[in-house]
Parts: sequence; C-alpha cells; structure tokens
Amino acid sequence: MLKRGFTYGTVQMLAVLYLAIWTISPPMEIDLIYRLLALAAAAVWFVVLLLRENPVVLGKEQVTALFFMLAVILVTFIQSESFEDILKQIAIYMLVICFIMNYFYKDKWDELSGILVIVFILLIVYNFRTYSALVEDLTIARKIVRNDESTYVYLRQGIGGYSLVYPQVCVASAALAWTIKAFRRNWLKFAVGAVWAVSFVLLISKAGYSLALFTSAVGALILLFYRGKNGIAAFFVALAVFAGSMMAILYWHDFRNFLLEIFDGTAVAKKINDLVATGDSGAAEGSIQARMEAYQGSIDTIVQYPLIGALWKGSGGGHSAFLDITAKYGIFGAAMFSLMFYIVPRYYKKKYRSRFIISMANSSLVSLLFVSLLDSFTYGFVCMIALVLPMLFEDVIKWTGVKE
Repeated sequence: MLKRGFTYGTVQMLAVLYLAIWTISPPMEIDLIYRLLALAAAAVWFVVLLLRENPVVLGKEQVTALFFMLAVILVTFIQSESFEDILKQIAIYMLVICFIMNYFYKDKWDELSGILVIVFILLIVYNFRTYSALVEDLTIARKIVRNDESTYVYLRQGIGGYSLVYPQVCVASAALAWTIKAFRRNWLKFAVGAVWAVSFVLLISKAGYSLALFTSAVGALILLFYRGKNGIAAFFVALAVFAGSMMAILYWHDFRNFLLEIFDGTAVAKKINDLVATGDSGAAEGSIQARMEAYQGSIDTIVQYPLIGALWKGSGGGHSAFLDITAKYGIFGAAMFSLMFYIVPRYYKKKYRSRFIISMANSSLVSLLFVSLLDSFTYGFVCMIALVLPMLFEDVIKWTGVKE
C-alpha cells in the first residue's frame, strides 16, 4: 500500500516525466504504443490523485474543459465512426489532461522539480543529434517535417523536426530567464540551461525554421527590454517588428543580401525569396502562398460557421492551431483553447507584481500567440507548456524571493 505524500507524489511525478519525454522525443512520435502509454501514464496519475485527495474537486474551468474533450470525442465519432480516428485526437485530450494536472499542481510544483533538468538534458541530446545530422545533410530539415513513413528513419535516430523545435520555442524565453537567474544560485541548472541555449540556437539556425527563429528572438527581446505590463500590447509590438522586418527584406537590399548569405541553403532563404517574389508579383508565391491558402481556408470556415463551428461538417486549413480549432468548434472551442493554452503566463502575470516575472510572462505569452496563430504543431507538446513552463517560473520565483 502506497503511503500518502512523497510516495504518491513520486508516482505522479514519474507519470508526468513520461508525458514530457513523449512530448519531446522524436523516436516516440511514431508508434501507436507510445500514445497508448501516454494515455496510460495520464490514467495512473488520475488514479493516484483519487487516492491522495478525497474528494477530488475540480474547478469550473476544468469541468468545462472535460465537456470540451467529450465534444471532441463525439464530433470525431459522428464524423468517422472509427476508434482509430478518435485516438488520433490524443493531442487535444492531452491539452485537457495537462490543463487539469496544472490545476492540481498549483501549490505542489516542488514534487516535479527533478523533471526540469532531465527534460533539458534530453533536449540537449536531441538538439545536438539533429544539428549533427543537418551538418551532414541540410535537406533533412525539410524532409523531417513530412507526415509520412519516409521520415521514420530519421525520427528513430533521434533527429527531430517541428515537434522537437516548437515545444522549445514556446518555453525559450522562460528558459532563458531561468538560466539567467540560475547563475550563482544553482550551478547545475545554470550549466544545463546554458548548454541547452547553445544547442537550441545552433539547431534552429541550421534548420532554418523561420517562425522558430523569429519567435525565439522576439521572445528574448521582450524578456530583456520590454517593460510594459500589457501582454497583448507586447504582442502588437512584436507584430510591428515582424512587419518592419518584412518591409526591410523587401526594400532594403543590403539587409536582404546579408540574411541570404547567413541562411544560404536553409528554409529561411527560401522564405525570403518567396517573400520577394510575392512583393514583385503582387500575389502570394511559394511557401507563403501555401500558408496564406491554409489561413484563408480556416477564416472562410469561421465566417461560414461563426458560433458553433463546422463540427463534423468540415475543419480549418490546417496551418494555424487557433484558427483551426475556432473553425471546427466555434467560439466555444476558441475560448477553451485560449483558456488552456495561455493559462501559465496569464496566471503568473495575475499573481505576481515583480517586473521580471511580468516580463517573463509577457515574452512567454507572445511566443505562444505567435506559434499557435501561425502554426499547427501546438497540441502535441502541451505538456511543455502546462507543466514544464510553470516549473521554470517557480524556480525563478524561488530564487529571486518574489512575493505574491
């Protein structure tokens, strides 16, 4: 019989650790068994919760999230009547599951404190493994993002694509803050954070994932230099920087050539050339055209089904997590996504008045907004956002002695 307290907490910690590893590990993207084990780990966590807390009381937001998950299952069943298709929605289920876990860890984050170092060491291993592969063959960066069996040979070797990069993009500014504050306070975490930062910058620079590069850079700038308290204002500042960068690429030839030399042969160079072609022709070209068509597909569905969404009748364009879920589940889906996906920076901004914590929260919020609006790879790595990201905040708060 397990004892209360530490032993129960350890079992739950191991369950969360598996979810975190499953989230970031390229080899575990592939086989169905790993998804089933993720569900099993979540089930174990909830069984232990029932043993630890009697009765288990959920907040209104968490109950609403469970209803949203049931709606997803129902809509998927009506649409396909296939258990396999229902299981494929595991990313959305994990969004709800990790959101509920986050709720129960509000005052117990110390139980998960050992996870951070393990997660970041694994990220370092996968980052350097992928970087080494890209040095040998840069075309792997584009091959690995395909959703077909041809990518399995790379994934099984620990070579990751979007699902390795974008979980890190979402927590990059917070991890930078964590590393800065760990200096002279926790040498192990400082060393791990510093090596991770180097591996991450090398990876995204070599791979040339333009959104990852821009979002990570903007998140770091907001963390270090933005002193406002409004996260949405920070997002619009980032949008202004984004628009200014696009204009500079189009009309400042020296700047454009400088970037093309730096990112020669990468996806960034291709995006720059597509942008120039788009500006010259007056119509979207290349990869920009594909993105615009995907966004337009989601927007058209939202306009057609603004309140309840298309449900089983259709979906979005497949290139924006926020737009796609709004297109499929309407205003309710958008509200639930926002509640669950942006909960961590919103929570810490509301709870603490420290300028550094607010900057940390704003930079995290801007990163999450950019990734969720401009890319679709967001549900699957929600464990990093709902469980790893708050641990970064908790360490910084502990080290700096911030008061509520």
